Amino acid sequence: MVKVHITAASHIPDHCSMHALSDPKEDCLRVACDHAHDKCCPSCDQLKAIMMEIESSLRSSELRDEDRDDLMYTLQQAYQSIESWKAHLLRSIQQDKARTSLLENLQTSSVLITQDWAMKFLPQKYRETQADWFAKRGISWHISVVARKIADKLQHQAFVHIVENCGQDSNVVVSIIRHTLQELKKEHPEITTAFLRQDNAGCYHSFTMLAACRLMKEATDIKVERVDFSDPQGGKGPCDRRAATIKAHVLRYINEGHDVVSADDLKRAILSHGGVRGVRVALIDSTKQHPISLQGKLEGVSSLNNFHYGEECLTVWKAFDVGEGKTIPWSQLQGKRNISWSLLLPNFYLLARFFSRHARRTK
Repeated sequence: MVKVHITAASHIPDHCSMHALSDPKEDCLRVACDHAHDKCCPSCDQLKAIMMEIESSLRSSELRDEDRDDLMYTLQQAYQSIESWKAHLLRSIQQDKARTSLLENLQTSSVLITQDWAMKFLPQKYRETQADWFAKRGISWHISVVARKIADKLQHQAFVHIVENCGQDSNVVVSIIRHTLQELKKEHPEITTAFLRQDNAGCYHSFTMLAACRLMKEATDIKVERVDFSDPQGGKGPCDRRAATIKAHVLRYINEGHDVVSADDLKRAILSHGGVRGVRVALIDSTKQHPISLQGKLEGVSSLNNFHYGEECLTVWKAFDVGEGKTIPWSQLQGKRNISWSLLLPNFYLLARFFSRHARRTK
């Protein structure tokens, strides 16, 4: 119900996304609405009335003080959870506008890349004992879904990086982004601009990753023009759908009598029987990667969710298209730079040199 009621211009304060997401302290991150917020939502008021009625009943009940305090605490936590969920829905709707606007304006020379770490793949044998079932260590794998528009049709392609001997940190993410852009440029030289969409994981939402995106132009000849962060569980649909297809493909491979207990086995399983259409696979080994060191600081980076890379400055927003944005000159963000682009990058096991033929016509 809440999603249906939220609009960019509403007379109800909680349902007006521009008003609710405006920063009261920063003029450049605030929007002045041209309408009054003088109405109330019957459903929201009904919720508050019900919570107050429950609280009144608890206070007048014949319960022990300890039991009453426990129930009152549970009631307060439930109300805070409901309010937090409403705020999450509000932020998710506004941040999703960044994705839809980019898809509408995509061109042949630009791509939208949605990235996410898939849930770790647990090693699995065709026949395993109970001892094999315990103490499993998952295999990390990263999915990048690239969207591109050609002749008013959206085409998709997925890049899967299976990670060995390293964690899910910013250095690995930077290498993955660079490798993906290089492969796109190699096979589609007309691509010049990339837009990134990620979630709020620390490996993405960090100074290292944001600073490295500015340097991608010199390494890949593709400029990262914008980075948008979605709210948790609010923007990883393309990656989740692709991960589900890959997992089903791997499970069929296991049911044929094979074991998938290592990163190399997982790669072999994905490539089995001609692989998954529109999916490429590569292995990344941290022992063959040079460390990346980009030291600096961006004040309030955790509260900023939209970044636009200009020639002279970085423009940031707390919520998409709320305010004109705060500009930060590149001179204020200069830090220690120690990055080597001569990394030993993996080779993709190509399944197709084209985007998915199952393209969808844009609305």
